[in-house]
Amino acid sequence: MEFEDRMREFILSFLETQPNHVNLKTVQTLIDYGKNNYYRAPKILNELAKMDQKHEQVLTTTFDVDFVDGVKLFDNHATKWLTEKGSAYLQELKHQQSTADKIDLPHEDAVSEATQFDGYLSQLTSVKNSLKSQSEKVTLQEFALELRHLLADTKKLDKGALNKFKPFVDRNWNELSTPMTPILVELSRRFLIEKSYD
Repeated sequence: MEFEDRMREFILSFLETQPNHVNLKTVQTLIDYGKNNYYRAPKILNELAKMDQKHEQVLTTTFDVDFVDGVKLFDNHATKWLTEKGSAYLQELKHQQSTADKIDLPHEDAVSEATQFDGYLSQLTSVKNSLKSQSEKVTLQEFALELRHLLADTKKLDKGALNKFKPFVDRNWNELSTPMTPILVELSRRFLIEKSYD
């Protein structure tokens, strides 16, 4: 799977969890998460502009990206980010990722390190269909992003690093336990055996 496709999947997966938040604040949050995943702001903004209503019509919004004057967002009175075409495109990207034998990435060790666990994270986010409410699905997406930060070492692995997700994990343990197992094993290995965070 191409690096650009992976970035698009990241962008669209995030925006899909933000209905009724079609605004620039959500774009800023996306960029903040993107930085932690080695996707730079100009690249994210360029992809948003390519996928907007004027161009590929994957998104309901229209972007005017000018790196001097800033970014303008025209929400077109939308209450969600993805068009029907956009939702189908996201499903296609997720399918490509789940069936890909190899991933083409830029030749940066940090990026490779950050993305080698994406298969596990995809398995985790795939349980969203079994969750009962939209808020649970949004929490799952946030949980997966936090786990990605921990796996990429962009967030300190510390006791209680995921405490805020305890009620969510407790409520959904039956669904989450199987896909979380390899992630928990990796984090435990780092915490107990390899890394020193002093």
